[in-house]
Amino acid sequence: MINLWYSKYSWLRVFTPLSWVLSKLVEHRRSRYSKNTKRVWNAPVPVCVVGNITVGGTGKTPLVIWLSQWLIHRGFRVGIVSRGYGSKASSYPISVTERSRCQEVGEENILLHRRTLVPIVVDPQRVRATQFLLKNHAVDVVISDDGLQHYRLGRNIEIAVFDGTRGIGNGLQIPFGPLREPKKRLSEVHWLVAKNESKFIDLPAFPMQLEPIEFVNLGNDSALGISEFKTQYSGPLRAIAAIGNPQSFQDTLDRLEIQARVEAFRDHHYFRVDELDANGSVIIVTEKDAQKIRELPMDAGHIWYLRVDVKFKDNIDGFLGSMFREQGLNVKERD
Repeated sequence: MINLWYSKYSWLRVFTPLSWVLSKLVEHRRSRYSKNTKRVWNAPVPVCVVGNITVGGTGKTPLVIWLSQWLIHRGFRVGIVSRGYGSKASSYPISVTERSRCQEVGEENILLHRRTLVPIVVDPQRVRATQFLLKNHAVDVVISDDGLQHYRLGRNIEIAVFDGTRGIGNGLQIPFGPLREPKKRLSEVHWLVAKNESKFIDLPAFPMQLEPIEFVNLGNDSALGISEFKTQYSGPLRAIAAIGNPQSFQDTLDRLEIQARVEAFRDHHYFRVDELDANGSVIIVTEKDAQKIRELPMDAGHIWYLRVDVKFKDNIDGFLGSMFREQGLNVKERD
C-alpha cells in the first residue's frame, strides 16, 4: 500500500473527494483543541514536539537524538515522552531503563535511551507521560516524540520532518494516501526539516542528511569505520530492514558502494533467530532493528548495524537558539 501511496500513477487518486472530506475532519479536530483551551494541558516547562504529517520513515528518530544532544550540550536537562509504537507494557506510564525490552517500550525508545541517556517515559496518553516525567525528573525542556497530532498536550515549539526524496506521495489522507494531516500543516510549524534536499514541497525547509559514521558489531560492540568495513567485508552481503522506508537504507548502502540488497520486512517486525541465520556470512541491519536483535538468544557476531548521525547543510545554531529563547530557554551561542 505504501508503494501505491508514493506512486505517481496511483489509481488511489480517484478517492480525492473522500480524502478532502477526511482532511476537513482532521482540521476540525485540531480546531476543537485550539479554540477550547480547557481541553489542552500545558506543562510548566517548554514542550517541543517533533513529528511528521506522513506515515513511514522520515528520519524523525535521528532528529530527536540530534536535538536532545544539541540541548544537552548547551546545559539543559532534557526529557522525552513517547507513545511507544508497538509497546505492550502491562501498565502505563513506564520509564525506559537499561532493563527495558523492545516489546515493552518500543525499539525506537530503546535506541533513544542508548544514544541520549535522558529520562524517557512511554505512555499512549502524552499528558500523563509528561506529568509523570516532570514528577520524577528535573527537566528543563520536554521533547514529545512523534507528537504532532496529539493536541491535548500543549506545545511551545512544533518541528515537522519529512522525506525530501519521497515528498508527500499522492497527497491524500490516510487510508488513501500517506498523509496524517493536510499538506498546509507544514507551513504552520516553527521548524520544517527535510531529510535530503526537497524537490516536492515548495516551503522553506532545512535540509538534513543522515551521515553514515561506522558499522558496529552486535556480538561484541566493536566498531569499524566505513572504509575499514568495506575492506574487510567486500561482499556481496545480506542486508535486512524492518523500518518505515527500507528503500532509504538501500540508497544509503548504494551510496557507500556496499554490495548488498536489502530484504524488507514490515515496519517494527520482530525478527526470529532463523531469519538471521546467514551460515556464517555477514548481515547488515539498521540501528533501530539492532535494538530488537540484541534481545534474541543468539550469537550475533555476524551482524553489523550502521550507525548514522544527523548533519545539517547549514549552520542552524543561531536559528534554533532564537527559537528556544522565544520560549524562555536562555540558549547561549557556543564556539
